[in-house]
Amino acid sequence: MKSIKFLIYLFTAFVILLSAISCEDVLEPVIYSDLTPDNFFKTEEDLNNAVIALYNPFSTNWGTTDQGVNIYYASLYNIDQKTYVCRSMLTTDELYDNPTWDANLVNFTWGPSTWLMYDFSGSLYEANYPKIRFVARATEVIDRIPDATDVPELVRDKYLAEAKVLRAWLMYVLYDFYGPVNVRLDPNTLTDTTITPRPSTEEYCLQIETDLKDALAISSSSFPENYNDDPGNWGRVSKGVARMLLLKLYMHNRQWAKAETIAKEIIDLNYYSILPNYEDVFNVSMNKEVIYGLPCNSGSPNYWLAPIFPGEFSSGYAGSTLIDVKINGWYGFWMPWSHFNQFDTADLRRNTIIYEYRNTNNRIRNQANSGPMLGAIPMKYTKIPSGDVGPAFTMDMVVFRYAEVLLSLAEAINNQRGPEEALPYVKIIRDRAGLTTDIGREWDITTIPTREVMKDSLLVERGRELYCEGSRRQDLVRNGKFIEYALARGAFGATDADTIFPIPQVVITEGRGIIQQNPGY
Repeated sequence: MKSIKFLIYLFTAFVILLSAISCEDVLEPVIYSDLTPDNFFKTEEDLNNAVIALYNPFSTNWGTTDQGVNIYYASLYNIDQKTYVCRSMLTTDELYDNPTWDANLVNFTWGPSTWLMYDFSGSLYEANYPKIRFVARATEVIDRIPDATDVPELVRDKYLAEAKVLRAWLMYVLYDFYGPVNVRLDPNTLTDTTITPRPSTEEYCLQIETDLKDALAISSSSFPENYNDDPGNWGRVSKGVARMLLLKLYMHNRQWAKAETIAKEIIDLNYYSILPNYEDVFNVSMNKEVIYGLPCNSGSPNYWLAPIFPGEFSSGYAGSTLIDVKINGWYGFWMPWSHFNQFDTADLRRNTIIYEYRNTNNRIRNQANSGPMLGAIPMKYTKIPSGDVGPAFTMDMVVFRYAEVLLSLAEAINNQRGPEEALPYVKIIRDRAGLTTDIGREWDITTIPTREVMKDSLLVERGRELYCEGSRRQDLVRNGKFIEYALARGAFGATDADTIFPIPQVVITEGRGIIQQNPGY
């Protein structure tokens, strides 16, 4: 496989060939297909095509029109404010959204009907919820793979593991935003039009956990530990991704002992490591700190820089790197100065943030002389490939990395046994940032903090280390700070209900009382 992104572009054809799971309404998946066990799921190419179709939501491109249902799906990792990764940042203290782009995200005034007609197709869907269809598709693929008896078992196992990890990942995304939803997990019900209620949190999370553990149980000769040394397969999920998703699930559910176990399992692989230079993490493809990255190219670019750069930007420095490439920025997102100011001036991670620039009129913009500079520019991807022309760039987008494993382990340990045992893992992160004399402004390294002080400090440290990588909302919710921080920055509509998004009203209406809305909506 030359490039997983290239194959993802074939999604539309694959979904017609595979099983165009459509709906009589927004809740009822129905399979319309002429395919039978006699003409598909027979060869390795069939299995590859079927699984590649499941990668479609995990893209940096704007989205795809699903020919099976004629609905436009926004990609989960595109930079538009309606996507999973952006809403995981724009609802937090690390990244602000231009109110003219989406005032509901800024003010926390969303509701069950807020984002009707929000995606470009005119579909009556909240932009992320339709991914539930891909869970049903994954269920069908998982069910059909064993039928390919002419394909060697080792090969079947590889694709089965991938499909299970992708289903679990999609289920986690939905769970993160909405809580448990009524996904189709029984292949015998894919053509059933019966509306089913939402499962319990325990049932739903057990399925995610089971899928991931099933994938990990498959031999590494079939399902590799990672693809960091395999450019041809870079972008496929691996055992490393399965472990990372388990860690995120356990952290989300505050299952500290389980989180500690899986984090230590990742560490004990002795494969992933912290790079000496923070900037390299985002600018060196397939490096050993990245557990999963989305490979970007001209067909599915990395658009991250476009919404964070002012259109008037001419040049500025990210650390010692002069940025004088035409970005063609839209300046819809910015890092508020309140978040930027949490970085110590000696913190090397500031080298990936532009906090002063020269505009096209040769005027300096910065925090003191801001003009239109509303906040810092959280660049991270500072080495723009030669020939790239904005707003589309080709740097891989980092999704999961080893630094998060270390900080999550420290948090899990602190919540069980206190801070002293957790400190060495935090120190690894701080040392790389060039901050060896203390553990942040919250407390000095010469003293051992209380568990609560350590908890607060870790939340701040995660905000500095993992800024604009899509984990901030999860971190704030898990620590009980999401609503508090929202109100503090003026999001007047924020209530306790907003720790998860509402189920779209069209789903509730057509659910006829069987599908229950999230509390508070």
